[in-house]
Amino acid sequence: MNPQLEKLIALQSLDSELAELKQAQSALPGQVQAATAEMEARKKEQESARQEVSDLIKKRKELEREVQVENDHMAKTKVKLPTVKTNKEYSAILHEIEAIKTRVSDIEDRELAVMEQLEEKEKTLPRYEARFKEEEAKFKEYKAKKEAEGERLEKEIGSLTCRRQEVVPAIEPEWVEKYEKVSRARGGLAVVPLKGIVCQGCHTQVLPQTMVNTKMGKEVQQCGHCLRFLYWVEEPESETAVPK
Repeated sequence: MNPQLEKLIALQSLDSELAELKQAQSALPGQVQAATAEMEARKKEQESARQEVSDLIKKRKELEREVQVENDHMAKTKVKLPTVKTNKEYSAILHEIEAIKTRVSDIEDRELAVMEQLEEKEKTLPRYEARFKEEEAKFKEYKAKKEAEGERLEKEIGSLTCRRQEVVPAIEPEWVEKYEKVSRARGGLAVVPLKGIVCQGCHTQVLPQTMVNTKMGKEVQQCGHCLRFLYWVEEPESETAVPK
């Protein structure tokens, strides 16, 4: 095989591996962000559940105070009964007492409804707290894993970049320039195998002479369609069943 082609194949192998590593590296922030969003969602669920319990406790206490105020009012009103001088005044006080009792009954009904809601919310709160605790633990573990993965990828990228810097100077500048140009135009893939007469980069058939020259490997060949550099790969022979 042409020495320059061998080096171009090695360079392509490095660049393909580098591209894969960099893609994995660039995906890390989004992965961590998605995990963070999931944890924050569980946290908001917990906070919302806690707030609902807190609001209901506050509401219950407010209703308790309202009942106390009405009961105090009723006690003061009843004290007036022995002091009244007319039936009209007596009836008015009784009417006021009944009105107070009605208000107290209404408040107590609302208080009971709040207490029932509070009891239900207090039952579900531990579930939300457990879910958040579990999600938080998973997130910390996941984040640590991704940070370790990021460090590993950074080291591998650094190592491959150093190897690339060693490979490039060994290739003639003319070929490096052509390689870089094709690589930029073809999504980072400048060197591909030729299987039969089909370029594995653009999957187009090459000229018969191009196939022959590629198979011989004496000169660097390029696909006439996508301009990628070609190297020969033998197609596996189809297996033939042998009668026993």
